[in-house]
Amino acid sequence: MSNKVKYGLKNVYYSVISESGGVVSYGSPNHVPGAVNLVLNAAGEKVLFSADDTEGYYEEDTNNGYEGSLEMALIPDTYRVDVFGDEIDSNGALIENANAKQKRVALMFEFSGDSKKMRHVLYSCLTSRPNLEGATKTNTKDIKTESMNLSVKPAIDTSNVKAKLKEGDTGYDTFFSAVYLKNAVTNTPDATSYDFSKGIPADVLIDVTSTGSPTVTNVLFDGAYLGSVNMSVSGTDVTIDEIFLGGLANAIYPVTIQYSSGNAVDVLVEVGV
Repeated sequence: MSNKVKYGLKNVYYSVISESGGVVSYGSPNHVPGAVNLVLNAAGEKVLFSADDTEGYYEEDTNNGYEGSLEMALIPDTYRVDVFGDEIDSNGALIENANAKQKRVALMFEFSGDSKKMRHVLYSCLTSRPNLEGATKTNTKDIKTESMNLSVKPAIDTSNVKAKLKEGDTGYDTFFSAVYLKNAVTNTPDATSYDFSKGIPADVLIDVTSTGSPTVTNVLFDGAYLGSVNMSVSGTDVTIDEIFLGGLANAIYPVTIQYSSGNAVDVLVEVGV
């Protein structure tokens, strides 16, 4: 069956992009509930060269991605922290700072009215901060949504702009678990969280299974690069040293493992007594 109409935007996910030494990594996708509307207009220009008294001696359309907007019921605080660089202080206040550096994301979504049940990914997106709107209560309820301007560019490492899979294709069932890549390599940890006890200290092994043979390029512990003195690498696995963990305050720490190919792996390490 061929598609005739598309409607019912749903399953919007974002994956934060990180880049080091020309290697692009995609974080674990996060769901954004309350999808309302997505508009994308092709961006580019026609290159026209005249020669031999011919106006159309050479012509080409350049692909500069897309420009548009994404409308959601509400942009969650997690998106604002992950993407816009907002911070949550010890009192729970969400703080926006003018010097925060915004991050690019990959966006994934699908349409419930799509007869082929296509799932889509846009590889390199920059979203604007939504406007702040509100109105006083009247005898009717006017629901206010939030919209972000959306700029979609080719990925800096592959120049790929977007991709889509239909139901039954390889990678369809796990589409929202990791950003789909051409000839995709998928890296999967054996767990999403690990415990470290100061009372019974032991190295923490993050065991990662891969469908390819990537190498570990970087390990981020609580947002900072973790040096080799505090960890060891064996294939796709990372072991964090007990001495390093034992010197930390009791808390839950995010760990990101980046690879030469395939998705980055995000896990949590809880340090306790």
